[in-house]
Amino acid sequence: MTFSQEFHYVALLLLGVLATYATVGLIFWLINSPRTRPAFRVLTNVSPQLVAIIGLLFGLYMAFFANDIWNIRDRAQTMILQEADGLHGLLDIAQSLPADVGAPLAAAVRAYVGATVREWPLLARGESSPRARDLLRQMSHLALGEALTGRLGAGPQYALAQNLEKARSARYHRLALSQRRGDPLKWFAVACLGTLTLLSVGLVHLDNWRSQLAAMLIYASAISVGFTAAYLERSPFQVFVVSAWPIAELIDRAPLSGGME
Repeated sequence: MTFSQEFHYVALLLLGVLATYATVGLIFWLINSPRTRPAFRVLTNVSPQLVAIIGLLFGLYMAFFANDIWNIRDRAQTMILQEADGLHGLLDIAQSLPADVGAPLAAAVRAYVGATVREWPLLARGESSPRARDLLRQMSHLALGEALTGRLGAGPQYALAQNLEKARSARYHRLALSQRRGDPLKWFAVACLGTLTLLSVGLVHLDNWRSQLAAMLIYASAISVGFTAAYLERSPFQVFVVSAWPIAELIDRAPLSGGME
């Protein structure tokens, strides 16, 4: 990510954490303020089980939410491996052909690989590289063109088309996953459940403001840890970036020096 992207990303993270502790301060002030204290004091018999129930709901929802986010990262890594596998297959076929038809295809694959690796910083913004898109189109025209397919048997033609489709499909899904940021409604639900958990902790400790504040701060810290872990992983191409190495290593493949006659 660029510096401005990193600043915006970290600023939103810090804002979320600060908002959690600000909620603690607001709830604590409302419960202990001379004006609003009487309204809360009539709730001294609130059962401590309330904290366990709401806290369990928050924990379960946060676990499912985080699991969705981490599944996106795993799917992104799978798409990268599939794209690399498809490109690897195209290179293998190109290197098995005579140099006059295999070399242009191998060069097109490597050009696309280079553009794809340079595209990685754009994925943090949910964008793609027009250069990589154009090179993919050129590579497809070469792979499916009559000049190449006319010299291949049915088996190699099928393998060529299959590997090309694998690379193109994986790229499409990789770009789609780069635009995933998590459902705003789910973030809103997490915030509401976290606030209700803090409120229930405050109501259970009405008789001692020190214990009340300590318990709320502990819960706020736990909420902040879960929120931070989920937020840092909300896109597979931000902060903890999935590696482009499976694709980038194809650049180091030995260049085509001649094919099988």
